[in-house]
Formats: sequence, C-alpha cells, structure tokens
Amino acid sequence: MVENESSISDALEALAISLGEAGAVPVSELARALERAAERLRYRATPVPAPDDLVSQAEASRRMGVSRQAVNQWVRKGVLRTYDTVTDAGRHGQGVSLSEVAVAANRGAPEAFRADRRRELTTFLDALPRSAAGGLAEQIQSSFEAEPDEARFASELRVLREFVVAAMDTREHQREFTASGVRQLSELSPTFIVDRSSDFGATAESLGLLVASSDGVAGFDSASTAMLGLLGIATVGAQFDGPGRKISAAIAEAAESVWMSEWPERLYEAVFHVGEGSPSPLTRYTSSLTYLDNNRFLRQAQQSGVSISYSRGPGPILPQRFFGAPIFADILGHHGRRGGSPWAFTSSAAESVGQPLRTPSAVNPFRIFNYEFGLLDTSIHGIRRYCYSADDARDELKRTVAELGPEQRTIYIDTAIDTLARTLGSTPVELAVIDDRKNFDWWKDHIIRASEREIVLGLRDERARTVAHALLVHTSMLPDLVNAADNDSALRDRLRIYVKNLEFEVVDARYRDDLRLGVARIVKEGGLALDAPSARRLAEAEIASYLK
Repeated sequence: MVENESSISDALEALAISLGEAGAVPVSELARALERAAERLRYRATPVPAPDDLVSQAEASRRMGVSRQAVNQWVRKGVLRTYDTVTDAGRHGQGVSLSEVAVAANRGAPEAFRADRRRELTTFLDALPRSAAGGLAEQIQSSFEAEPDEARFASELRVLREFVVAAMDTREHQREFTASGVRQLSELSPTFIVDRSSDFGATAESLGLLVASSDGVAGFDSASTAMLGLLGIATVGAQFDGPGRKISAAIAEAAESVWMSEWPERLYEAVFHVGEGSPSPLTRYTSSLTYLDNNRFLRQAQQSGVSISYSRGPGPILPQRFFGAPIFADILGHHGRRGGSPWAFTSSAAESVGQPLRTPSAVNPFRIFNYEFGLLDTSIHGIRRYCYSADDARDELKRTVAELGPEQRTIYIDTAIDTLARTLGSTPVELAVIDDRKNFDWWKDHIIRASEREIVLGLRDERARTVAHALLVHTSMLPDLVNAADNDSALRDRLRIYVKNLEFEVVDARYRDDLRLGVARIVKEGGLALDAPSARRLAEAEIASYLK
C-alpha cells in the first residue's frame, strides 16, 4: 500500500513536470494552479472552527433587535452559517454567531457617489481660495480623470517587497526594511506636491500632514489623503494661533457654504468616494493622517463587514491616547471638553502642547478622529475587532496615575472608565485583550488595521519613521508583489509564503486561534448590545484589574 501511494505521488509529480517542460502549461501558471489545488484540498479536510459567540437564532434576534424571521431567512439563503452546539442540558442544536448576525443585519453595499454629491465636492474644491489651498484643489480635480501611473506602481511594489523581504528573517532578526528599502521608501515622490514655503504648506507641515521625499519634495501620496489634509487643517488647524488659522477658516467656510453644519461628515464621505475612484496601491501616512483616515478605512471594510485592529497603547483604555494631548490637558485642567466640535480645545492647551508635528504620535491631536469619526461611528456597519496588549496598557495606565496628584488622579481614572464604558456600549465593537506581552507578536505590532480590501501597517523602525508613520496597502496588489521577484523563483516562493501574512484571511484566522487557544480573551463580543449600567460595570472591573 505504501509503495502504491508513493508511485501515485511520483506519477502526479512526473505529470506536472512533463506539462511544464513540454510547454503545454506555462511553469508559473502550473505552479500557481497546483498551489490552489492543494489549498482547496486542505481547506475541505479542515473543519471550520466554531466562533466563541454562538447563540440560538431566537436569542440572536432578541439581542440584535431583528426579527426571528429575518435570522431564519438569512440562514436559509446562506447569508448566515450555522454551527453545531451543545447546551448545558446536553441537547444538540444549531447556533449562529452574534458577530455574523450583526454583519448580516447591517450589510449593504456602501452608498454610491451620487451625481449631486459629486457636484457638491466639485463646488467645494472650486470655492477654495488658491491662497488657502496652495493649488491643491486643482491637483485633486485633475486626478479624477488621470490614468494610473505605471512607473509609480512599480516603485510602490519594490518598496513593499523590501518590507516583506526584511520581515522574512527569523523572529530575532525580523526587520521592517533593509537599508535599500528605507532608501526606496524615501525616494518616492508625493503625487500631490505642496510648496512648504507657502502659508498653506507651512500650516500643513506644522500639523504633521505632509509626507516628504529625500529630495525635499513634500505633499500627499493620494487624492484621498490630500483631502484629509484639507479636513485636518480646517479642524485641528483652527485651534492654533498664527497664519494657519486664517487658512483653516477659509477651508471651513468653503465647506460650510456647500454642506452647512454637516460639512465634516460630508467631507469624510467625499474622501471615501475619491479613494474608491482613484485607489493608490501604496500610500504613506504621517501619524496625523493615520488617525484621520480610520473613517474611510471602516467604510472600505463595509462590504466584508469585519475589520481587525491591533494596538499596544489602546485609546479605549488610556484617555491620553483616546483624546490626544490638547483635549486631555483640558480635561485634567478642569476645562473639560469644549462644546460643539469633537476636536476643539482651549488656546492654553494648544500653547502648552504645541503643534502636532512636535507632539508624540501616541498623543497626537488627531487621535480624537480615530475614535469619534472611526471606531465609534454609528453610521458605518460591520464588526470592529479591536485587540490590544494588556501589559502595555497596564504599564502606561499605572505610570500615568503615579505621576498625577490626588485630584487629577481621580479625574483620570473616571475619564478612563467613562471612555471604556462608551466603547463597550458600542454594539459593533468587539474588544479583545492579549494578557501576556510575549503573545503580542511581530506582525500584530505592525497591523494597525486590516480588512479584506486593505491593510494599514504601522512602522516602528526609527529610520523608516522619518519617512512615514504607516503604510496603507491595497490587498489587490499582493499577487503583483509575488510576481515582482523577477526571475528569482526561490525568492518568489518565499514571498508567496510571507505575503500571506498581509492577507485578511490569515489575520482573521490568527485572531480566532488566539481566542480558541486562550492567548486572547474577549472583554466584549462584537454585535452585543450593552446598556449603560452594564457597560460601566464592565469598564470599572477592567480598569480596576489594571490598577492592582
């Protein structure tokens, strides 16, 4: 029997080699086809692990506020998967995942960029005074009809390949970039160029919104980040004294003239649609842009319905990271949060903290956008899995508390509980924690956000951080990355293995494995609605556990 199995294996191998050598099938296509076949066979033989949030269909309909008939229809149509369950009484049955029910309840293709909304965006860009936008509005409008830049695409592929190649070393030697990779990253010239000597350029730079190449050219890598720059200047930029305040007011006035009081939300919506129409395969982010862009990322993740984020310093636990330094200074200084705009803070806080460019990324003033217009935004559907390191959160929480006086300490702890309770009270949010620092591995430390459509990689290496705080990668370019290994088949095979670390299926599988193996624990399940008292009790218990 063993000899027979061996002969079958040898025969299949010989057949594949014959097809390749005879030229009947291109070798590269043959290799890919065999890989796909092997993966399909392995997938069929591997049972799908059951989620940890299984409930009956009746319980799911009650907790999610949808009809039982709707849940039943989703199951019958294949929208929802069922899993075998065993109750405490030993009865067998079919359960559904609360997270998957939440996605089904909210699923719907993102709203198309209607003609009237497109006209509104054009009207806004036309209304921007050239002195206030430095010619950026014209560049953005021109990009709507521009053809893809193949040369830039090739350069972006080379940069990403350098990242993956450096990460392919063993755990002790994993790096973000080789020296060649850092050089290539810094040599990328922004697509949308901004004159840093102009008032607009100086303001954008002081807010930490511009990426720069090694030849001194600064600007934005994509149309959507350029529009985020306008949003950032019109909001946080207006909080600082100086020439930039006049520019901020001009941008805000142009937006208000089109969208009235809803201009921030409408501008965010336009950023999303511009990104959809003009996707950039690889985009460099400053820390300010990283926090500003969570809204667009979650909109991108709508179709798949699930996103995953990893954090060593979680904002939902640490108020200074949730609000950013200026608002946090107001809270501790008894000013509280100013009414009106979520990003507003006092002039005294602005003066004491300084411009965002000189503020540590952990307490960047744009952090508030990461949560108010991102994680906690109720207008965007889907499950948001947010996983953080308990050891890192505990260390910073205890260190901060130890540095405060008795009165400020009370304010700080109350704020931490309130912030966490608000997060836990958000139905789409799934909060998970990794208690042991050693289990927060290299890849988790770099995955700021991940979905089926894109991944945001945070850069930690100081050499790379001088160029960019994070990289946005469209997963559609990953097959091209593997093929970019030129004629080096050995490198191409290794790239194929490590590129999988950037695929959402692998990120999601690792997340589920961590929960199944007890490496991570669920603080609150996605899709679960908590009332205010329950959320607060859970927040109090969690914060108290870190302060022991």
